[in-house]
Amino acid sequence: MITREAVIESLRAVDDPELHRSVVDLDMVRHVVVNGTEVSVTLALTIPGCPLKDYFNRAVPQAVQAGCPEVTAVHLELTSMSEDERSRVIGDVRVRVPKVGDSESRTRIIAVGSGKGGVGKSTVAVNLAAALTTRGHKVGLLDADIWGFSVPHMLGATGRPTVVDDLIMPIEAHGMSVLSIGNFVPEDSPVVWRGPMLHKALEQMLADVHWDDRDYLVIDMPPGTGDVSISLSQYLPNADFLLVTTPHDTAERVALRAGRMMEKVGMRLAGVVENMATFVCGDCSTEHQLFGIGAGSRLAELLDVPLLARIPLEPALTSQVDGTAPTVLTHPETLSATRFAELASTIAGQSSLVRRPLPLLT
Repeated sequence: MITREAVIESLRAVDDPELHRSVVDLDMVRHVVVNGTEVSVTLALTIPGCPLKDYFNRAVPQAVQAGCPEVTAVHLELTSMSEDERSRVIGDVRVRVPKVGDSESRTRIIAVGSGKGGVGKSTVAVNLAAALTTRGHKVGLLDADIWGFSVPHMLGATGRPTVVDDLIMPIEAHGMSVLSIGNFVPEDSPVVWRGPMLHKALEQMLADVHWDDRDYLVIDMPPGTGDVSISLSQYLPNADFLLVTTPHDTAERVALRAGRMMEKVGMRLAGVVENMATFVCGDCSTEHQLFGIGAGSRLAELLDVPLLARIPLEPALTSQVDGTAPTVLTHPETLSATRFAELASTIAGQSSLVRRPLPLLT
């Protein structure tokens, strides 16, 4: 016999894709009526015109029929919460989930930066986030490169995020929660901001975004040693910073300055990633040295940190910039995908890559 209670219990399997909570726990289930073997469900969405209607139209009938196999038909009616109801739900979410960077937060922050542009910093950030996701971790990816944002295009994560009662919902792409300033401005429009506006934007992208209880938040930082990098070091003092360089001597020298800057502002430098370390052509597996040898190792030695990975340049990496998916997902058999997977394993295998000093006793 089909009961109302059994239907509601089945609906616990349906999560709101943005709030990552069961529709039952969020009090979104308003009415359940059982008429023989047919069930009618009324669901109150957080906002009118919610873009997730198609998802609920699929997920609710599937969950009900999976939990109650006797059900022959599910009729779903979608409505929306009142302003007071929505405020209560969002307020509860804010209370339950510590902000990213707070001492109570379990989210581990991996900031990926570089001394200069053009070294593949965003490629490393995107593939690292994807590699962590394939290991079963809940991962957020924040594109904090305000002037040179590229993550939305690289992941196909375009479009404007949903905002519920001043709480911004990241865009879901390839199993990750993604957000960039590029989700708020046209792709071909320059962002002409100075210090105060940059600080406010970064603060909002960390504090006013529902990153939820992520295992990792990977941050694609802007290159260099400017305002954004300094602000992030203040907002996220517990972040592990990965410094990306190439084998070229010039890139090494510029990256060294960025590494020294991180030491000065108190951000913890976890290690070096040498991108484009070699070139592997599409028809062979031989690694060719195109841009020099050993710069990544020298940089790591100068900064007294480990060289965490040497990522080769391969033709497969070019597909990533076409708005498809990270190389670790589209070409997992390639050497570069293997190296990214190894980098993710190194990070996931330790609570932190940084050798924290013991407190001094006086």
